[in-house]
Amino acid sequence: MNEMFIKTILAIAVLLLFIVPGYALTKLKFISPDSKRSLSSILLYVCQPALTIDAFCILEEEDMQIINQIGYTALLKNFFIAAVLTFAVMLAVFGVCRLVFIKYGNRDKANIYTYVAVFSNCGFLGVPFIEILTDGSILAVMYLMIFNLAFQTLIWTLGVWLITGNVKDISIKKVLLNPTIISIAVALLLFFVPQINIFMFKEVSELRIFPEYLATMTAPLSMIIVGISMAGLPVKSLFTDVGTYLAGALRLIAAPAITFAIAALFNLMCKNFLGTTPQGEYVYLAAVIAMAMSPAATVVAMAEQYQKGEDTATVAFVTNTLLSVITVPLMLMAALQLWPMIA
Repeated sequence: MNEMFIKTILAIAVLLLFIVPGYALTKLKFISPDSKRSLSSILLYVCQPALTIDAFCILEEEDMQIINQIGYTALLKNFFIAAVLTFAVMLAVFGVCRLVFIKYGNRDKANIYTYVAVFSNCGFLGVPFIEILTDGSILAVMYLMIFNLAFQTLIWTLGVWLITGNVKDISIKKVLLNPTIISIAVALLLFFVPQINIFMFKEVSELRIFPEYLATMTAPLSMIIVGISMAGLPVKSLFTDVGTYLAGALRLIAAPAITFAIAALFNLMCKNFLGTTPQGEYVYLAAVIAMAMSPAATVVAMAEQYQKGEDTATVAFVTNTLLSVITVPLMLMAALQLWPMIA
């Protein structure tokens, strides 16, 4: 367990090092602060979809052996459980946040803080951590991607409403045509119908390079964007906003704790009514790991897109990303130690 704790700390430290290029190049005026919007678009609409394709469609022989051993029917059941669990968890966290901020004076800021608390950086940072904590389990990564599908649906509905405060800004078209959601639909099709999965054809195996390389860019690029955001902020602004700390407590401590409790309840219910499958605990642990991550980078991108609370979003995102260095390993280690006691 100590070795796992050290690995987690080192993983966060390496990820944080990617902040340095973005921060330094912005301060030296080699890149413009406005470039983060373009980089965010690449991250959201290119790299993250590639990450999904990489997780579901590019599988090694040992991965296929595990999948065939479990069976596609059992996997489909687990995917359904993971999706329902995700919606339950995120709506529960949202409900807690609404109660916490119900009397907060500035409603726009309260909505930004709620966004920060509800949405984690699961898509960009969740994968490397889940690979570390599950010894590279392909099933755990897949369950995390299912979490991300539900996550993206809520980002473009609940998330948009939190940023703008206006239900009319929610676009079903943007939800359905979101590249990440499209990529998950395509990836699931290729996964469940391997006969048309071109990435698994040995004759054209070189095609794997395209999604693989783009997928590896997700975590570094997201942290470079953080560095660019930090360069435009006074240092003292990162540590003086009380609302930011409240949002951080909800995001980094309350959210994973709530997720753990709901996941334990789902595990008990599903075990009694649906039975269990090999490595089925990853269905629940994937959600806990995802919700223990730092705030979603999309809070800054969306605040800029809709021109609502950009400074508040940036300060809350950067401050709590830094605080996650302490909380993420502690919450993950606690979850991994407690889970065997209740599973």
